[in-house]
Amino acid sequence: MRKPIQANRSQFERDGFTFVHDVLSADEIEIFAPIFSEHLPADKLPPGIPDAGLNGRKTLISEHTDPRLSNLAGHTHLIEAVDTLIGPRFLIQSTSAPVITYKSPPGAERFDLGYHVDWPNNPPKPHDDRHLNCALHFSTVEPGGGALMIYPGSHRLVEKSLEDPKLRKRMLDQNFNGFPGLPEPVEVCVPAGTAVFFHSFLVHDRSENILDVPRKVLFTHYKGFDDTQQRHEWAAKATERFVQHQIDTMDERLLHLCGLDEKQ
Repeated sequence: MRKPIQANRSQFERDGFTFVHDVLSADEIEIFAPIFSEHLPADKLPPGIPDAGLNGRKTLISEHTDPRLSNLAGHTHLIEAVDTLIGPRFLIQSTSAPVITYKSPPGAERFDLGYHVDWPNNPPKPHDDRHLNCALHFSTVEPGGGALMIYPGSHRLVEKSLEDPKLRKRMLDQNFNGFPGLPEPVEVCVPAGTAVFFHSFLVHDRSENILDVPRKVLFTHYKGFDDTQQRHEWAAKATERFVQHQIDTMDERLLHLCGLDEKQ
């Protein structure tokens, strides 16, 4: 029997992130991990992104997603953890994005965003801080393996700086280079099967994979609500956030978790 999922809400609120281990079983990893390289081989551009160049990081955008992967946003253990971290009233936000990061040719990797936050609106709107991001790992990430890089506690610094007229523009420009108060970044090295949940205002970036082992991650997104009316209103546009070929494969449970069963 598998151990109950352990999600640390106090750490998430304090640091803006938390690790939840053993979300995926070894059997699930064996089944789903090969799908990444099936759709995103190392020697080809990702479908729908003609300007990806020689980047080792390749994303399967929603129009080309494989529901076998994107539907894992509703995995029982992920939903268990989300409930603990942001409460019982939430929705899966959108079609999830499978990402694989190969070892790239020396000097070829582009880091267009740099350190940034994944808030859904710029400038942020009320309740944007209720969005929750998750990186579900299908491979073990060792140091130098293309890990997520995060600034612990930076979500609180961003929230505070948005209220300061002298710093607000810098926040909206996502100019975090040398920003005072940021701690040392942490390289997120975790075993396969781990979900890394992080706040929508957490400052983070990716890193280059200098190893021969591809990093395989499914990025999933959730939105928390204060009451059922907020959830109902957000569900009104759910069909705009998911691609139809994924919707066609969803069972009743997943449709409900995405807000796609709501009658307007």
